[in-house]
Amino acid sequence: MGIHERLKYLRKRLNLTTRAFGASINMSGGAITNMEKGTRNITDRTIRDICREYGVNPEWMRSGTEPVFQDITEDLDVDEEVKQLAKQYNLLNERDRELVKRMIDSLAEKIEPK
Repeated sequence: MGIHERLKYLRKRLNLTTRAFGASINMSGGAITNMEKGTRNITDRTIRDICREYGVNPEWMRSGTEPVFQDITEDLDVDEEVKQLAKQYNLLNERDRELVKRMIDSLAEKIEPK
């Protein structure tokens, strides 16, 4: 799988349209489409932006070396269940992250002492 196919794979795995994916890294949906098709090069800056925004392993993006995502939980001093939740949360788009935050806030209000 070449870099252009990895870009498309990543976008689909994140369940994003070309427009939404592009907007998240300040590019147009058309530019993303052209990169996925291989008619536009993927620059180092674009790779850095994608890796920063989505926690992608730069080595995977460039050469396909696993894992796809960086381990964002490596330095956390928490149990494995919390680490797994953090990894899953990191895969969500911004809208879904907001939904999760609201759900957690709502649950927390129910258990706070009165």
